[in-house]
Amino acid sequence: MVSNAGVVEQEAEFEATAYHPVESELGSVIDIENFSLWYSGKQALFDNTLKIQKELVTALIGPSGCGKSTLLRSFNRMNDLIDGIRRDGTIAIEGTDIHDPRVEVIELRKRLGMVFQKPNPFPMSIFENVVYPLRVDGIRDKRVLEETCERTLRDAALWDEVSDRLQDNALGLSGGQQQRLCIARAIASEPEIILMDEPCSALDPIATARIEDLIAQLKEHFSIVIVTHNMQQAARVSDNTAFMFLGRLIEYGETKKIFMNPMNVRTSDYITGRFG
Repeated sequence: MVSNAGVVEQEAEFEATAYHPVESELGSVIDIENFSLWYSGKQALFDNTLKIQKELVTALIGPSGCGKSTLLRSFNRMNDLIDGIRRDGTIAIEGTDIHDPRVEVIELRKRLGMVFQKPNPFPMSIFENVVYPLRVDGIRDKRVLEETCERTLRDAALWDEVSDRLQDNALGLSGGQQQRLCIARAIASEPEIILMDEPCSALDPIATARIEDLIAQLKEHFSIVIVTHNMQQAARVSDNTAFMFLGRLIEYGETKKIFMNPMNVRTSDYITGRFG
């Protein structure tokens, strides 16, 4: 049985969130304010508040089931596809509340490229995979499609490997190549933000290293939010790190400080492997 003192101590620990993130010269791109979310009456996120800095990499870390992916998918309203969703608080992108009735969800999702845990190329050619977002927008100009294909494949560090077989089926690529292809597809429509949900969990170490190198290059043009279970990866690729536990943001700050000098005992315990 947990004593009242124990409950008070636990609640105080949740409230002792430290905020010392790297701040972009360009300001924040996503502002989350007291955001909570429920699935069919069960609360999954609790009053989370943080600012995602523009053109930096922000990592969301924490044990399985802590709410990392749920929060990430709230940014492009993918959770809206689940029955029984209820939310409270606000998420704003570039100052616009994404839940404002005037916001069109399709247009919102064009602003946020999404890369999933498992590579998900479409069963079509490499070329058609990359230009798919443009075709959805009604773009048919061959020159525009070809230029976009080359540009995004170069940005995804894949052009040199596939330039002579663009009409081959994308499913014939290796896992790492498929994931880079998915990144190329995600940036083809020139989003402002790239969301990555465990993008390397299905890849071998060599492919993972290539994706991490790619993330470092992409942050020159995009704001990136990455969910990862791999703390070493978070330390390598991110500027800021947010540690979540039981649906709550426990600590958020500059990655070096989070890993070297965390201010919350739960953060320290997780990073040092005491749980998770």
